[in-house]
Amino acid sequence: MDEKELVLKSLDKVDRWYIMLAGIKENNLLLVTKREVPSTVEVDGIFLNVIHYDPDQYLEEVSRNEELFRSYKVYYFVKTYMRKLLDLLSSLEVQRMSLTLEDFEEKNRQNLH
Repeated sequence: MDEKELVLKSLDKVDRWYIMLAGIKENNLLLVTKREVPSTVEVDGIFLNVIHYDPDQYLEEVSRNEELFRSYKVYYFVKTYMRKLLDLLSSLEVQRMSLTLEDFEEKNRQNLH
């Protein structure tokens, strides 16, 4: 069974209608939802550890550590929530780029003096 099928089948074990985002990394299933979810899910004899975040909490955590999002393969998401997440990531990237540009400009100013 491929990872996408595993994630989608695991959503049948929880209330799919309340899941904002679901992804997988090795045997860890990421679920972003306001609902309580089990700590493990079994799909066709495969056990997955559930990593659960509240949607607002997840955005805060991703703003501190983007790898929390980037390290998972996301196979299910609600479009409006993913848009918020991608806006956050692009904002962080622009912020990083502007800091890099400021550092570059500062080094150039120092070299001119």
